[in-house]
Amino acid sequence: MIIKISDLFEISIDELLKADEELTKKVIKESKQLAHLKLKFLFDVFISVGLVLLVVKLVVLFLNKITALEIALYGGSFLWNFGSLILMVVGGFGSSVLKEKYKQD
Repeated sequence: MIIKISDLFEISIDELLKADEELTKKVIKESKQLAHLKLKFLFDVFISVGLVLLVVKLVVLFLNKITALEIALYGGSFLWNFGSLILMVVGGFGSSVLKEKYKQD
């Protein structure tokens, strides 16, 4: 684990283990930034999937309305009626909480 950390921050293991206070703070700050980026990506994926579900539902409803096609939405009405909303709310809420926490750090 220490080797991976030293490679990530491009410092020697010696510097990492015998570091001064400033270097320790730098490593902690940068590792928190990396964790925030991964979580932000996850919340962005939630929002994107929610938007895709919403667009698919709207397109299918539109096509069913203007054409003779009867395209069925599989997966249950709850998924199509509330799934996109839930994903977008969770993604947006998580992203805003993460943004506030990152400001504090």
